Amino acid sequence: MTETAITRIPDDKRHSQESGKLRFGQLAADIVHSIFRLVLQLDRIHDYDVPFEVLRELRKQVFRLRCVSTPWNEFILFSPQYWCVIDVQAPQATMVKTIERAQTAPLCVYGTRLDWTAVYYFDQIQPMLMARRNQIRTVRLNDPALYRFGLSLIRPGLPILKTLAVVPHFDKHRSEQPLTYDMPELCHLSSSSWRPPPGAVWIRSLKTLVLRRLEGSDSDLYGILNQCAHGLRKLSLELGSSWRGLPNARSAIVMPLMEEFRLDIRCSNAPVELLRKILIPQSAGGIIRVSGFLEDVTIFQSLLDFLVPAERSAVNRESAIVETSAEDLLIWAKYTNGNRTLLIEIPYTTQEADYEVIRQILQPVHLRLRNLAISATIFINEVSDVNVLRVLHTSNVQSLTVAPFYLPDMADLVTATIGLHDSNHLGEADAAAGDWPLQSLRYFAIDCDNLDVDISGVVRVITTRQEYMQAHGGVCLEEVVISHRDLPGMAFSDAAEKLGVVGIIAREEQSPGLRFTNFEFSRHIVT
Repeated sequence: MTETAITRIPDDKRHSQESGKLRFGQLAADIVHSIFRLVLQLDRIHDYDVPFEVLRELRKQVFRLRCVSTPWNEFILFSPQYWCVIDVQAPQATMVKTIERAQTAPLCVYGTRLDWTAVYYFDQIQPMLMARRNQIRTVRLNDPALYRFGLSLIRPGLPILKTLAVVPHFDKHRSEQPLTYDMPELCHLSSSSWRPPPGAVWIRSLKTLVLRRLEGSDSDLYGILNQCAHGLRKLSLELGSSWRGLPNARSAIVMPLMEEFRLDIRCSNAPVELLRKILIPQSAGGIIRVSGFLEDVTIFQSLLDFLVPAERSAVNRESAIVETSAEDLLIWAKYTNGNRTLLIEIPYTTQEADYEVIRQILQPVHLRLRNLAISATIFINEVSDVNVLRVLHTSNVQSLTVAPFYLPDMADLVTATIGLHDSNHLGEADAAAGDWPLQSLRYFAIDCDNLDVDISGVVRVITTRQEYMQAHGGVCLEEVVISHRDLPGMAFSDAAEKLGVVGIIAREEQSPGLRFTNFEFSRHIVT
């Protein structure tokens, strides 16, 4: 006989009269579980990269389901799989009940970094979890204040632990070696400021290894990577500001199953030796993020030799793309070729000599990634900020988004960006071609949100440029996007009509517009 949802509830806890009023009580239990599993995303809770928001939301969703009816409440209360997520920062009394209701289900223990200083007490849940160490499958503690608590869980050994993510106190506990404990099933390890001891047997079973804030001269890192190389599918390393190289590196490390590689460089010297020792498949994705400004031109050549080697470029014929964002005194250049990305941080400058140095540094990148299609996004406070475009090979800029925070005259900005630099030449058909910047530009977007903009001046600059390019066989603009809340003077419909006459598709976006969209995107690629 098929077990129904109502038969899963113990006899002494069942409200048969109420459940008879609902078809829920007649459904097969496995069907109900399948539905709830989808709603609650239970299949994701033990994934090493599931967002903490999903784990936090689970408890709220369980509560909402329990509020539907008495039968639903009873069914969930006596189903252990809905109680396996333990938020160690939640009230202890609540977590005690959660642990009890989980019974023998595999547990996910987590804690996130809070925005305020908190004092945690674990006198009730700690012994309960230690008594259930054979059930703990996931430990993800993202707050240094939870480090000692995490050690108390893993110190006796966790036989079914699959995922471990901890953040130790950077200075105080840096010399500790907490990961020598027994974790034979561990597959995913993430940590900051220290790395696993090279003698740990479980290193060989790792599929994901994320090590942040690696500092100094790390004599053990080569051995660690060598041990887990044949099974590793994802590797992410962040080299801190005091990184001093990779001593004791002998033969190359082949990682045949690698699917994703990431390297964050914050040091002033390039990890050339490290890159030469790591061999990954051509099919593997990769990203190198350079946060510390590297002045040696040959450094980028070494990064490209690893990221986009010549033989891979021959196989992957996709055009490379560079997206540039300027914000908070930094310029971010994101070069993409297929599934490989190089993200470079460039200090903001207004000096021509500095622009020349930056152009020389980026020259190897442009030479290796031929046929670049450049997409640039700039956030500016004054017209002169458009000079950040001078660090690029502007002949390849095909897409440009401009998001000003405050400007008295948008037409002046557009003129400085894509118009003739000498406004007295506007409208003259015999203007020299060299006076027009960004001559490969096809897409232009302006975020006018929260600004009073007379769009007629903007349209005048754009149409003048377009007419000149059409007359002289240049690359013409294909699309102009204007984000705005209110446009005094010329209406957008009139602007679209005038731009349409010269072959430009005009599109408008309402508030919050492009600034916020691109701001979030810029934050995303920087983080």
